[in-house]
Amino acid sequence: MDAFRRFAFFTVARDASFVALAAATLMLAFSFAPPFALAIGANIALVYAIGLLLRVACLTDEGIVRTEVWRILKPQERPAGESAQRTAKDDLQVVLLQFAEAAAGIAIALYCSSLMLSLSKEARSLHAVVSAPLG
Repeated sequence: MDAFRRFAFFTVARDASFVALAAATLMLAFSFAPPFALAIGANIALVYAIGLLLRVACLTDEGIVRTEVWRILKPQERPAGESAQRTAKDDLQVVLLQFAEAAAGIAIALYCSSLMLSLSKEARSLHAVVSAPLG
């Protein structure tokens, strides 16, 4: 069961790193407006957390054998029996929930940072310059 938990952790960590790379790229692209860039990152983190929660909600005892983590393991490393599959499902759920909690925490931090920056005096003056009418 140790191998299953390790593969589950690294599979979800790989997925999280791809999401973080996409979020960082978009945040860098919108770095001219820091509050907006932080809000973009927060939205991406929140959508990722919700996606993980949906994966947890849809995971069943029978469905564990169709997951990527299960298919990565060699047949002799896979847990045998219904109780072992139930334990594997519980382990995968714990890993998914840990990453969902971390993503939600990151989203909260990014939203708060975005709010603080948007309420600052410099951000309001930049907004006035950017949204000034032409002519």
